[in-house]
Amino acid sequence: MRKRTGLGSATICWGWAIILLLSVACGVTGVGPADETGAADFQDVPADAAIDLGIDLGIDRVDVAPDSTVDTIFDALPFDALPFDALTCPDVQGTSKTLREKAEFFDSAAVRWHLPAGQDLLFNAVLKDDLQTFDHVDMSDNVGLWTSTYTASQAFRYAATRSPDALQNLRRTVRGEHDLMLVTGVPGLFSRVAIDPNLPGFPSQEWLRTAYADCDLQVAHCKRFNEVTQGDYAGRWFKNDVSKDEYSGHMFAMGVILEVVDDPEVRARATDIVTQVGQHLADHGLRLTDIDGQTTAYGYMNALSFNDFPGFNAVLSLSWTRLAASVAGGSLLDFYRNCLLQQGGELQCIPDESPAPYTDYLDQVGLDLGCLTNWNNHNMAQLAMYPLIRYEDDPVLKARYQAALRDQLWNPTDARPMRDQQNSLYTFFYLVNRDPADPWPAKEAQAALCTLKRFPESKAHHAVDTVSRYPEACIDRGGDPLADVVIPIEERSMDNFLWTGNPYSLEQEAEDLHYVDSPEDYLLAYWMGRYFGLITADM
Repeated sequence: MRKRTGLGSATICWGWAIILLLSVACGVTGVGPADETGAADFQDVPADAAIDLGIDLGIDRVDVAPDSTVDTIFDALPFDALPFDALTCPDVQGTSKTLREKAEFFDSAAVRWHLPAGQDLLFNAVLKDDLQTFDHVDMSDNVGLWTSTYTASQAFRYAATRSPDALQNLRRTVRGEHDLMLVTGVPGLFSRVAIDPNLPGFPSQEWLRTAYADCDLQVAHCKRFNEVTQGDYAGRWFKNDVSKDEYSGHMFAMGVILEVVDDPEVRARATDIVTQVGQHLADHGLRLTDIDGQTTAYGYMNALSFNDFPGFNAVLSLSWTRLAASVAGGSLLDFYRNCLLQQGGELQCIPDESPAPYTDYLDQVGLDLGCLTNWNNHNMAQLAMYPLIRYEDDPVLKARYQAALRDQLWNPTDARPMRDQQNSLYTFFYLVNRDPADPWPAKEAQAALCTLKRFPESKAHHAVDTVSRYPEACIDRGGDPLADVVIPIEERSMDNFLWTGNPYSLEQEAEDLHYVDSPEDYLLAYWMGRYFGLITADM
């Protein structure tokens, strides 16, 4: 059984351009020779050379010992991938393709259909009548979320296999995520999507200009497509009013990158993203503040904002500020420790909120409402808890976060806890981040692998009718019917990210093989499983 050691978190905040120049100056144009852990060797790149480049570009000097190396700078927090035995699922036949064959198909399909040339974001695709050729993208409010989870999948794939294709895909989509932030012109503010209307298969300028005809940001905050008329992104259009959904994906992906990826270009972009987001949250009192200076509709991140459960917002804010503190240190570490955790004594630092450690709210996450639970919140909380646990180096705090993972996300006092939902990705999250003293959930781990075996071989929309097959037990928060059993994944309506859907939903949908959802759901679960040894290459 193999133990893989990651590279740790960057503790510096170089701009991405510095690392690109460093790569050229030092001859680092690709992946270095791998050692037995799979980590590229950067021991020949002296830290002071990187620091001197930073000075030349007007970047603050980093305090590092003169004989340090880039490798040791990046390795301030050790990450050890715990060795896991491979899971088994002997009683489920699964699809005709093996897990590996499905991954190969979906990795190919992602590039062929969902990452159109000329840009670097992941889209759902509509195919031509031959059902093989890309015709046009389908616009979504959550392109950033789907792109970021795909980015994380390719980070795990690259770390597990050293695949040049995975690295190429990773460089593309982390560049796309970086562009989603930089295009807004507001530090640390993401857009929902950014497009070039001149690319084939994308909406025209006329469509973009009229898509939100009633939105006038001079009158009131609203969501619309905005044209960039000058600078590096002139000619692009982006959609504002980003939500916490997108941030949960972006920060999760950056956390994965900084743990397992050694490519300088990718790490530099991730470092810049994390640092800017952390500073944005600190500067704006945990509010995602849009291009008009207003908080976005779903951008209130402070625990007592009353737009969500206190513990839910606390998990997200703790996660993103912990990650930024690990990457940038300095004032962002102080913000995490002394503002969110109140470690230096009572400090009024969040507007309209009485000072209290955010850990006080972790028993109020709100994922225990039975049929009325918000399954989108399941996804955001899961994506946020992953880096929160992995980047926390205080053993007492880490134990507190692991307890919240167990008691609030995995097994809350509820008739429909996540542990019963046969969700491959969230089960894998629990397996690798739980308190090792807690019992190994053997039945649930096996069910997670079985779900991947049954995962459909295509993301095209097949006909679905679970309404006539399962009795209604209750209704969800939107008034739609739910069963009292988990619907097998192959019987559910297709979606971008099947892990975030409600597995009890009763649905009806006609077949539409032209419409194909992007495959980041399967790829993230599969490649994470491969990285941690839960899935082997021969499965």
